[in-house]
Amino acid sequence: MSHRRLIRAFALALGLSVLLPGAAVTAAEEPAGSAVRDLLPDMKMAKLYGLDLETRPSGAVRLHFGTIGWNMGEGPLEARGSREGATETAMRVTQRIYNSAGGFRDRVSPAVMTYTGDGHDHWHVRQFMLLNMYKRGQPGGSVYGLRKLGYCLLDARRRANEPPNTPPSAVYLGNSCGVQSSLSVRMGLSVGYGDDYPPYFAHQWMDVTGLVAGVYRICATVDPLGDFREMSETNNQRWTDVRIDPAMDEVAALATGVGACGPSVP
Repeated sequence: MSHRRLIRAFALALGLSVLLPGAAVTAAEEPAGSAVRDLLPDMKMAKLYGLDLETRPSGAVRLHFGTIGWNMGEGPLEARGSREGATETAMRVTQRIYNSAGGFRDRVSPAVMTYTGDGHDHWHVRQFMLLNMYKRGQPGGSVYGLRKLGYCLLDARRRANEPPNTPPSAVYLGNSCGVQSSLSVRMGLSVGYGDDYPPYFAHQWMDVTGLVAGVYRICATVDPLGDFREMSETNNQRWTDVRIDPAMDEVAALATGVGACGPSVP
């Protein structure tokens, strides 16, 4: 037994509390070897909905879609943004991870929050979802539609079949995302809730002008950059096969499923 362990064992036998150098325990950490564990979120993409084509006055054609990212984990996905002053145009992000003992720890995330005045008028987690459209089985082929979507994370919709730990009412509300002058914000997704962005919200579309009629695959990924710690990173993608004919103003979803997708995936 090492010298440090011997001291600790002796102290515990006497019912004493011992604090060894480098062994500090705070409310934000889990004691080594304890039964306390992180209650992590687990993000999953819902089915795309409201697929529709819109021809703009300019003649450009847009494919609209609605997205929902569900949190099906054991704890919330909570993102806290902050900046030093109003001259900074972006916020740094910390992910607060709660644990089974009622405590939490804060993890610095590579995510970035930016303010958008596109009708949403609040702070967004930049590139929280990524959607691209391509022909199946063409590794390295053309991407015909691409959308990098930033979202204010909030409990917009509750699942009908909610998982355990779902709170009885929404926790993260619309005012959580702040205003242009905010120096800090706290946004997130509770267990069993989803962030719902309907088809005609800003940026919920791809430009498909001049697209040849045919069957395409849309790959939708939540947290594509892995900015947030989750229970699993293998279930963040959903593919949807769609038949599109811009000239005839027709679009129809053919099939969908959770699984790896992208232009390089067979």
